[in-house]
Amino acid sequence: MKHIHIPKILKIDFDKPVLFKQQVAIMFTVLIISCLLFTVVYIQQLISGNIAAATESEMSRSSDASEKNDKPVGTSKPPQTSNGAQQSKPEDESSVTSVQEIDTNALGNMTNVTKSYEDIHYGELILVNKDYSCHLEGENVESIFETKSDSYVVTDKYVSMDPSVLDYVNSMLDDFYANYGETDIMIACGYRSYETQVSLYNNEIDSVGSEDAEKWVARPGYSEHQTGYVFDLDLNIEGGNGIDYSGEGNYAWINENCSDYGIIVRYPAGKESITGYSEEPWHFRYVGIPHSQYITNNGITLEEYLDIIHMHTSDNPMLMEGRNGERWVVYSVQADEVGDTHIPVPENHEYSISGDNCEGFIVTVKL
Repeated sequence: MKHIHIPKILKIDFDKPVLFKQQVAIMFTVLIISCLLFTVVYIQQLISGNIAAATESEMSRSSDASEKNDKPVGTSKPPQTSNGAQQSKPEDESSVTSVQEIDTNALGNMTNVTKSYEDIHYGELILVNKDYSCHLEGENVESIFETKSDSYVVTDKYVSMDPSVLDYVNSMLDDFYANYGETDIMIACGYRSYETQVSLYNNEIDSVGSEDAEKWVARPGYSEHQTGYVFDLDLNIEGGNGIDYSGEGNYAWINENCSDYGIIVRYPAGKESITGYSEEPWHFRYVGIPHSQYITNNGITLEEYLDIIHMHTSDNPMLMEGRNGERWVVYSVQADEVGDTHIPVPENHEYSISGDNCEGFIVTVKL
C-alpha cells in the first residue's frame, strides 16, 4: 500500500500550538473539499432531474398515443365550422378527396351476381325525375315516429321512410342538435304515395297554373318522395307560413354537412335546367356514401353523377379515396333488357348493388 503524502503545512503536532498559517491552510482545504462535494451532488441531481423529466415526457407521449389508438375512429375532436361551432362527423367515414381509374385486377377474384331487368328500378341510387318514373310504392317504408331520435320532431306519426335511411338521418340531426341546441327542426314529409301526389299536383295547378306548378311539384308517379329515400325539413315554430326551413344561419350546417351522412340536397341553386325544379334547400335525398360526398364536393346533381358513373364499367372502375385512407370502387353495369344481367363483383370485398332506374346497375365496393 502506498503512503499518502500530506503537505508539511497540514501536518499537525497536537503537542504544540497550531500556527496561524496552518489554521488558514486547513480552512482553505476544507472549503475546497466542500465545494467539490457540493458540485458533485448538484450535478447528480441535475442529471437525475433531466432523466425524470424525459421519462415523464415519454410516458405522457405514450399515454397520449395509447389514448389515440384506443379511441374509436371518428371520435376525435370535431373540426370547426365557419362560425366556430363544432362540426361532428359520422364514425368510420370521411369525405372523398381524390378520384382515379384503376385496373379491375385490383379487386381480386371476381364472381357474378344475377339480376333481372326489373331490378334496375330499386336501390338508393335510382334516378327519379321528370323523365324517369318511380316504380316503388311504399313497400320499402316504415313510420319513423317510434324509432326517430329525440333531436327533432315529425308532423305526425305517419311520416315514413326507408328504415335503412333513418340511422343516417338520426345521426345527422343528433349532431346538429349537439352543435347548436336547436329544438325546432321538423321532418315535414318523407314518403308520399301516388294518390297523395295526385292531390298535391292538382291543387298546385289550381293555385298557380300548370307551368309554375311543374317547377315545384312533380307529376304523380315522378316524385322522389315516392322512393322512400327523401325527406323535407321544416321548422316547428308558432305561426309558421309554408316551409320555413331555408338552410341558412345555424341550419346551414345541415346543408353543408349532410353529404357526410350519405345525404344530398337534391335540388340546389343553379341546377334548375338539369333537375327541372327550382331550388329547394329543404329537400334531402339519401344516396349513400361515397356517392353523396362526390356529388356535394363537386357541386353536381344526381343526374350529372350518374352520367359520370355510366362511363366507368367493371373494366375501368372509378376509385374514390377519403382523407383518412378509406377507399371505394364504383362502376356501372348495363342491364340486359332481355333476360338476366350478370354483374361482376369481387369475392373478397364488401359491396352493394343499386339499380339506377335508367340504364342498369351501380356497384359500390368498399376496399
